[in-house]
Amino acid sequence: MSVDVLPVLDLTAPDKVGRVVARSHRLRTLGLALGGIMVGAVLYRHGVPAQMWVLLALHALAWPHVAWLILRRSDDPIADDKSFFLGDAAMGGVWIALMQFNLLPAMLLVTMYAITLIAIDGSKYLIRGMALQVLACGVAAVANGLQFQPETDMPEVLAALPLLLVFPVTLGFIMHGLAQQVLGQNRQLVRLGSIDALSGLLNRRQWEDAVNVALSRRCCGSAMLLLIDIDRFKRINDQFGHTSGDEVVRLVGEIIRAGLRQGDLAGRYGGDEFGVLLCDTDPDAAETVADRIRAGVADLRIEHAPGLRCTLSIGLARGPAGIGTAREWIERADVALYRAKLAGRNRFVVAA
Repeated sequence: MSVDVLPVLDLTAPDKVGRVVARSHRLRTLGLALGGIMVGAVLYRHGVPAQMWVLLALHALAWPHVAWLILRRSDDPIADDKSFFLGDAAMGGVWIALMQFNLLPAMLLVTMYAITLIAIDGSKYLIRGMALQVLACGVAAVANGLQFQPETDMPEVLAALPLLLVFPVTLGFIMHGLAQQVLGQNRQLVRLGSIDALSGLLNRRQWEDAVNVALSRRCCGSAMLLLIDIDRFKRINDQFGHTSGDEVVRLVGEIIRAGLRQGDLAGRYGGDEFGVLLCDTDPDAAETVADRIRAGVADLRIEHAPGLRCTLSIGLARGPAGIGTAREWIERADVALYRAKLAGRNRFVVAA
């Protein structure tokens, strides 16, 4: 009578596996308890012997907690729980036979187990579970003398209502929660795929795409684009090591992010280059932002490389005035950046 569900996510971290086991325990406890009420009502009408009531109590009330204890100590609780679900499905077949194929309770058990097996692992587990259920039902029916009483009376209908009403609603909430979890994970994966891990800014492709989108929406008339280059970055790597170089990139990314407003876009354009799109910004405000970033980087000190000093050259270009693509805009800023380099570095220059 198990009516629980195991998420089909690939969860292998200990805390995630623990949550799966706990969820399985709660739902197995609920499903078997509600199913036990329904089965018990049918068994009561048939006047079954005491040992059958003991079997029902062990399965409906004790087994969920025994399974939970086993899974907590298992080396592979996910696989073991799937095996338990198959065993639960087989027990469902046993109860169908012992209820003498009472129609409504039998159909409810078949349906609830089918839903559970599909939730576990799709059609593969459904076929395996249903095969075991049919086999167990046949064996139990023969052992029970092939008794057949499909009629369902009103007390049995009422006893079936909790399982019929509570389980689908509970399962719906569980599946909704899992769907939201998957959606959140997918969004996180998309975000991680868009972000440069070292600087924490957009990667080059995502940043260029974002600038192109801004251009297509014609919202860049009063925008400024900054192209930022770390001065003599190769020398930093050669003199202080690539670890220090990576730290410089990370810290520059932090300084750039700290200076952004809502709607501004920053990305790592290359190994030592960064791009920033300042929306709704006039040249004076953009120069203020550029100088703040430049000054922040000039003040950087790295603990394990006390002699390291870092400066930036920055090129600024106004948009869009004849600019059709991000590439054209970047080229204008790149010309200004080159002029900043020629003028001695550690400065910004605005494109003419």
